[in-house]
Amino acid sequence: MHDVPYSELRTDPLTGDRVIVAPGRADRPLPLGGSAERPRPPRSDPTCPFCPGNEAETTTELYRLPPGEGTGWRLRVFANKYPALSASVPREFAAPSGPWESEPAPGRHEVIVETRRHDLSMTELSDSELFEVLRTYRGRFAEAAADPQIKHVVIFRNQGPLANASIFHPHSQLVGLPFVPSLVARKLERSRAHSTERATLLTLVGQEVEDSSRLIETTDRYATYVPYAAAHDHEVWVAPRFLPARFDHSDDGTLQGFGVALRRALAVVAEGLNDPDYNFILHTPPLLEHAEDVLPWYGQIIPRQTVAAGFELAVGVRIVQTRPEEAAARLRTALSKVAGV
Repeated sequence: MHDVPYSELRTDPLTGDRVIVAPGRADRPLPLGGSAERPRPPRSDPTCPFCPGNEAETTTELYRLPPGEGTGWRLRVFANKYPALSASVPREFAAPSGPWESEPAPGRHEVIVETRRHDLSMTELSDSELFEVLRTYRGRFAEAAADPQIKHVVIFRNQGPLANASIFHPHSQLVGLPFVPSLVARKLERSRAHSTERATLLTLVGQEVEDSSRLIETTDRYATYVPYAAAHDHEVWVAPRFLPARFDHSDDGTLQGFGVALRRALAVVAEGLNDPDYNFILHTPPLLEHAEDVLPWYGQIIPRQTVAAGFELAVGVRIVQTRPEEAAARLRTALSKVAGV
């Protein structure tokens, strides 16, 4: 009988969610791995609806760089062809009777094609290209936030099939919701309850920097680290060390600094974990008055190394098999190999 490392319960101070850290599960066989062995895709794919020349295969264009028509674009934005939310509200809506609750789900669902190149990853974009992507995030966020029916905006990126990306071509998505999701509301409520002179997240970031056991690297504006109660193996946050303006009010310097930190974080994850599929989420506070004063925006990278199984689905508690301190140590070893990123 071999000794099994002890499991541990950790609580996320931002959400109150509990996570089981179970290193004893690390030796079990896993069906998922990295994507490094996949062949590199072509620079352009004539069958891809997001590639130049196939503009007619997407919905009406909302934005492009540079402005104009035809195939000479660097970046495009259009409504998602298969939206999660409806662009308009039906004139008549039959609500169910009894205990059931239902209502129309108006909102926005946009696709941001980050580059005309079919084969590039976000780490391979130039400084100016990545800055254009982040400025586009800011602009589309601002337009969604100006819609009075939108209460929360989330921007995310699904990279690879294990992250549920249906099209390989580099792209992000923006969703504007007509309500504040319960997780976001809980983060805001806890932040308001615990914040005094400083936002809770900023206090946590300061403690991560001081402790350094889960820290990957820092800049003068951002800290990149594996959070104390990470809900996913090798999960990485890129969080501010200062209180930023609401995302759509962020200045160019703030976005440029975030872009540098984000690119390096993605490169470290790719180098340290054999280029896994991943989800990137730009977490922002809800569109409520002064919410940004207690809940700053930040980035989260979730490498897709495992999937939620029966236990997690049954009780809503995630299991990670790598202690966050060990995950951060592994990712720090990859820093020297991405020095030029």
